[in-house]
Amino acid sequence: MPARAPSDAAARAAALDPRRSFVVQAPAGSGKTELLTDRILALLATVQRPEEVVAITFTRKAASEMHARVMKKLRDGDGPRPEAGEEHKLRSWELAHRVMQRDAELHWDLLRYPARLAIRTIDSFCAWLVRCMPWSSALGGMPAICDDAREHYAAAARATLALADDQDAVQRFLAHMDIDLRAAQDLIAGMLGNRDQWLPLLGQGADAQTLLEHLDDAIEEDLSGLRGCMPAGWAQQLAPWAVQAARNATPPQGGMLDLAALEDWDGQAFEARMPDLPRWQALARLLLTATGGLRRSVNKNQGFPPKSAHKEPFLQWLQSHDEGEPWVERLAAVRLVPGQGYDAQQIETLQALIAVLWLACAQLSLRFAQAGEVDFIEISQRALRALGQADDPGELLLRLDASIRHLLIDEFQDTSQSQIDLLERLTSGWEPGDGRTLFLVGDPMQSIYRFRKAEVGWFLKVQEQGLGGIELEALRLTDNFRSQAGVVDWVNRVFAPMFPAVPDAAMGAIPYTPSVAFNVALAGPAMQFHPVMPAEGAGTAPDEGDEDEDSGPPDEDSEAIAVRLAREALEQDPDGAAPVAVLVRARSHLGSLVRRLGEAGIPCRAVELVPLASRQVVSDLVQLARALAHPGDRLAWLSVLRAPMCGLTLASLHALFGDEHGRAPAAVLEQWRRRDAQGASGLEPGEAARLRLAAAVLLDGGNRSGAMPFAAWLEDCWRRLGGPAAYPAAGDRADVESVLRLIETLAPYGGLDPAELDRQLQRLYAAPNEAGRAVDVMTIHKSKGLEFGTVILMGLHRRPRGDTAPLIRLEQSEGRLLLGPIRAKASEQSDPVSAYLAEREKKRASHETDRLLYVAATRARDRLHLIATVTPGDEGLKRPPATSLLGRLWDQLEIPQLPPRVAEPQGELPLAAAAPPRRLLRLRNAGLPRPVALGAVHDFETVGAPSVGARVAGTPVAGTPVAGTPAIGSEAAEAWAPGVSPAGAFAAVAAIVRKGSGAWVWPAEAGYEALAGTVAHAWLERLGRDGLAQWPAARIEASLEVIRRQLSRAGVAQADQDEAARAVSGTLLATLASERGRWLLQAAGAHREWSLLDVSGRVSVIDLAISEEGGWLVVDYKTGVPQEGESPGAYADRMAERYAGQIQRYCRQVEALDGRPARGALYFPRADLWVEC
Repeated sequence: MPARAPSDAAARAAALDPRRSFVVQAPAGSGKTELLTDRILALLATVQRPEEVVAITFTRKAASEMHARVMKKLRDGDGPRPEAGEEHKLRSWELAHRVMQRDAELHWDLLRYPARLAIRTIDSFCAWLVRCMPWSSALGGMPAICDDAREHYAAAARATLALADDQDAVQRFLAHMDIDLRAAQDLIAGMLGNRDQWLPLLGQGADAQTLLEHLDDAIEEDLSGLRGCMPAGWAQQLAPWAVQAARNATPPQGGMLDLAALEDWDGQAFEARMPDLPRWQALARLLLTATGGLRRSVNKNQGFPPKSAHKEPFLQWLQSHDEGEPWVERLAAVRLVPGQGYDAQQIETLQALIAVLWLACAQLSLRFAQAGEVDFIEISQRALRALGQADDPGELLLRLDASIRHLLIDEFQDTSQSQIDLLERLTSGWEPGDGRTLFLVGDPMQSIYRFRKAEVGWFLKVQEQGLGGIELEALRLTDNFRSQAGVVDWVNRVFAPMFPAVPDAAMGAIPYTPSVAFNVALAGPAMQFHPVMPAEGAGTAPDEGDEDEDSGPPDEDSEAIAVRLAREALEQDPDGAAPVAVLVRARSHLGSLVRRLGEAGIPCRAVELVPLASRQVVSDLVQLARALAHPGDRLAWLSVLRAPMCGLTLASLHALFGDEHGRAPAAVLEQWRRRDAQGASGLEPGEAARLRLAAAVLLDGGNRSGAMPFAAWLEDCWRRLGGPAAYPAAGDRADVESVLRLIETLAPYGGLDPAELDRQLQRLYAAPNEAGRAVDVMTIHKSKGLEFGTVILMGLHRRPRGDTAPLIRLEQSEGRLLLGPIRAKASEQSDPVSAYLAEREKKRASHETDRLLYVAATRARDRLHLIATVTPGDEGLKRPPATSLLGRLWDQLEIPQLPPRVAEPQGELPLAAAAPPRRLLRLRNAGLPRPVALGAVHDFETVGAPSVGARVAGTPVAGTPVAGTPAIGSEAAEAWAPGVSPAGAFAAVAAIVRKGSGAWVWPAEAGYEALAGTVAHAWLERLGRDGLAQWPAARIEASLEVIRRQLSRAGVAQADQDEAARAVSGTLLATLASERGRWLLQAAGAHREWSLLDVSGRVSVIDLAISEEGGWLVVDYKTGVPQEGESPGAYADRMAERYAGQIQRYCRQVEALDGRPARGALYFPRADLWVEC
């Protein structure tokens, strides 16, 4: 029986026509990525080179997923036709099969050269443009890119304000700011962070008149939207009554409305022009109340005295209309429109601001040049400069015009103004019928990234008008393949009336497009609402007039419901992928849910929710860093000695430091060591043993010279103390690595600033510990693009934190810039223009809140649960605040009967039993690493000790974990990865120091792995040079003793040589057994063990660089494998983060040779893992 075709099959088939250009609206669950990858296949079958098809998306994750899907389809297309019953795969197979035929015909070899598929992020595409034309972009090459440029913005702002003595504009600007340098600096820095919004629109000759013209354009656009929404025949019907009312109220006296603008109304509809604005505003005053609703009664103050003939027909007209009609809200908004624009003083201030901003941009350019790095905005702007203009194209645009024939853009609803400019520039030379196509796909109903400057209005505009000179056919997908019919039907019913009925690109108003369920309905309710009554004494849900809040007291009832629902979902779906997720609007809305899930024994995976600084392992590592950085940091030293790695009791700490308030802890510890050497430790034997280990590490002076990076020294001390044994979980290891890399950036060779470290840690989040089936907990924004069997929405009654009124209002949309006058520091009042812009922003935020809810609801495949606190009132339940998610849903929900409130017990309450004492969590004495004393950095000798960090078998742990702290058992302790041995990891340091170079290279792997990697690289270079025929597997196995001798000469400790030799041999054998490995060894045009020198004199030895038709492929071999319990995906992500900087440096050096782009990858033969960086 043939598979049922979706109802939108015709639209899906049309979208694969390689001769036509489309803009496709693809709602949630409609198979957008599937359609996009099929379109790529359809286009590949028509081109001469695969690079002629360019697909662009907005995140690395999306680009990676799209690339992986295309490659899988190509591999399937190279195989047999799908079997009967798999008709849904047939179309993709046919498309891929044609591509593979084309591949064979034109010798593309895509399966061996997957990088020829041009699937990029928008940022990487812009960076590629800059690299292609360093002269045209005015950057002279590809600088480093910083993710957080706020420090550069602040520095440029300070430099700009320092010009006050020489620049009159800066003086006038500061005078308006009441000489508040901090506020002035923050304003300029904030504007620099948004310069992609205003810089292209404020040309070198721009002045305040340009802003006034933009303001008038926006007002007239609002009037045009209002005029189009007004009821049929409104002008002819209202004019006679309005004229009479205006004459009765002229001149206005004592509470009468000012309706003078309507006195001469001739019955013609008002124009959407500025001269008619007073009439529109007078009409709003006549028809609407002060709160924006339709009038239901009138009197003499509105121009309707008793028994007036025009009163009854006027009221009948009003009663024939509903307040929910779109024109009512639009007419109410007209009352706030600033008809007079800017006054003279505001124009003068704005003129000064424009001049100051241009000075700030110049200062920022200087700052970037000094720092040798730029932000993504700069890359995007320089890419546009390299392309030139449509009427004056640059050399790069002419080259791209010939090389790019098909352009595909994913998530088009999230594009910004600068990205639209880039697309228009790239397609400016395209002509109808020339065989080039543009394919835009996205879902405006899922546009939730205004904070990233996304403008959903562009989707509406392009649907109607096309992009640049390209006409696009609009297609809409309707079938939802993700959710069961019950979920789809509920979403359609609830969101159709919530979304605006009339589109408005400027306001981000997107009408709802219903979906059609492809899957059948499941038994039982698809959505359940779980209202929670506020506990006695816990307050109530906020009323509309309450202060904004985004957090509150823990809602134990809501959390208990969420825990129960999560447990049920896991039990009902034991084998499904991503069985259940808890979604919240903001991180603070979770309360203590993550902890309660852990206490209930439910595995939980919190995605970017737990601040890194809050993790115990991070706290202990940071305290160790502070102790190593400063011998007098008493709190840090005591914290380290109390931490699980050492675990001294409070009694021991008091005996050591209780009377030592004036001496540095390091001096006290050194004195204790001398007493201990004489047999007078003053501590219990077990405590003394712990302190000897800690003292040997903390007082080690082996890195006084600073030749070893501070982060490397910190990691070594952490391992010698036993940190990996105390915190063996994969999430803990990832958190430790995040802290070490942060410290490596902040304090490469010491001089750690604890305050700056704390500030930077607040921006980072802990890695989730759970890698298998678990309850996913995340914000709604993080859930976009994902799906779960059951979705639980929590905290719907909470509102977001209220925005602080900015010193300046800025709005940029559709090529228009609106600026509110800078509010004087001493002024508390908002001017009309700023009030108008604030109201427009409020409307946009309201529309995006509805879309955010839609995204959350459409993540569910089977069940959706809503949890919120409701407040009883005098007549039923109080209406929730409109800014909360519950307030947006309120009119569409059927409120179930509330559970009865539990009665308070009468009489005296018994005292709660005392909580058990918190016990110290620490490693047992038998599991402590043996102390190791390192000599001076140029010696690297150990004294009577095994390799540092050697595996501790069966490490037992004493004590009971505190609630919320992971328990440490013997099995977990056995998973402790091998650490760094003095003869191993420090050998590289010794070599460098002996050479006197003074340079340090961060060890890429722990333990002997770095040295084993060096030996393995030399062997791989020889295998590639000699040819695979010369090196069968048997010959490599016979060379094991040779490999062992080489490792010994390289500095690998004798105890590690057997394991290291097996690792090298395993790497070579795995490479020969892998199809990808053999291809790398046989690749033509390959440079192996290639030494390159950059302009700074730094030498890089590149394992493998392959010259391809479209550029360079740089490969770095790695001998590592995932740690025990670590998934390949998690290991790949961790390695990509660790080596991204190294690979990017290699790519820059290779690109500098001939200007061709380079891409980099890590290859792990032992895991057969390929990681693109």
